[in-house]
Amino acid sequence: MNSKWRLPNLPSLIRSYFFSGVLVVIPLGVIAWISVSALETLWMLPGILPESWRPEYWIQDPSTAEVVNAGIVLLLALLLVLLVSLLGWISTQYLGKKVLDSLGHLIQRIPVLRSIYSALDQLLRTFTSGSGQQFNRVVYIEYPRKGVWALAFVTGSAKGPAAPAHHLNVYVPTTPNPTSGFHLIVPEAEVRESGMSVEEAFRTILSLGIAQPETHRDPIQS
Repeated sequence: MNSKWRLPNLPSLIRSYFFSGVLVVIPLGVIAWISVSALETLWMLPGILPESWRPEYWIQDPSTAEVVNAGIVLLLALLLVLLVSLLGWISTQYLGKKVLDSLGHLIQRIPVLRSIYSALDQLLRTFTSGSGQQFNRVVYIEYPRKGVWALAFVTGSAKGPAAPAHHLNVYVPTTPNPTSGFHLIVPEAEVRESGMSVEEAFRTILSLGIAQPETHRDPIQS
């Protein structure tokens, strides 16, 4: 058997590929959760219909009624997919863009919703931009004080009417839970390249610094 298809030993497999597996499981888990929740909601929809409209009312066989009910749920699911796809197509057309822009401007006038909407909108635009430049650069920054260094992920250049020039938006994750952390704006000249990949950095954070890249040159000493 070709060596490149050979599975590594168990300790090496867990140490090197656990986080890669987590990155695969989380999106699939979210998709599965959304799909199951949507199907459960659709399955309960026939229950809100008038009793005379329900399949079990005009079909005597309970098994047949369940099959018809499942068919109705499947039809509703396909209709939902069609409607979402149609909405996506409309959003790419000139009139659709104008309507969505108007809706966005309306939401921006609502104090609480505008913050949530803006954050989600920018986040989705970042992940769908296809630029490949977001969240793939790992750096060291002096945080929380001079002389103490922390790993951080660059999410882009600082932008805005009053944003300082030549500054970066960075995300500093906490340990051992990298899903929480801090957003900081730091001078680009004061960050040090780590030489790590995103996966290596997450592995270091999750292991409290125990698991580090074997061939890593510390840029702080360069």
